[in-house]
Amino acid sequence: MKNILSLLAAGILVAQPVFAADPAAKVERDRQLSEIVFQNYPPRALAAGEEGPVFFTVSLDKDAHPTSCQVTHGSGHPLLDEETCNLIVQHAVFNSARDANGRVVRQTTEGVVNWTLPGHTPASINPTPLTASTKPEPQICKKTLRVGTLSSYERTCMTPTQWAKQSDEERQTYDELQGRKGSTHCEIQIGGMGSGPAGSPPPNADPPC
Repeated sequence: MKNILSLLAAGILVAQPVFAADPAAKVERDRQLSEIVFQNYPPRALAAGEEGPVFFTVSLDKDAHPTSCQVTHGSGHPLLDEETCNLIVQHAVFNSARDANGRVVRQTTEGVVNWTLPGHTPASINPTPLTASTKPEPQICKKTLRVGTLSSYERTCMTPTQWAKQSDEERQTYDELQGRKGSTHCEIQIGGMGSGPAGSPPPNADPPC
């Protein structure tokens, strides 16, 4: 199932855009959006005056939580492209989808974040095709055990490269704890005397502690 999600600024982070008819409400919404845009803008992109639309596809589980996000068309600015899926998986709020029988189902949602500098008019929504070399890595979300607990889980989102790095670091820590980088056994020698000839350690003996 696909639902079209149009995010006209980095701050409209809901499943469907809401357009207020009340002029006063619109002014307040625009003010809030400007604040959110400023808070989430990549500092270097903001300093360089970069803006533009970034199209994405996000997959959701049955609880409407993102499981993955991939940029499909870019803004022409790598920093904004890279930040878009991070923004979506960390801050976007989606509604659950149901099939014809009323059952909650997984869904895929397409949308666009039109990064707009404070005080500027949003740029025209013209997608820029991405090549394999310019497409940012997707964000992959997994449930991970919360630190310090045995049964509480939290949702963590990272790129495949970041997940691989974390896995390598965990494996390295595990190997060190298991002593795979060196023997975990040693022979205790009393008075410097071993069981070999002339007090020397026997063949194939473990190293002294």
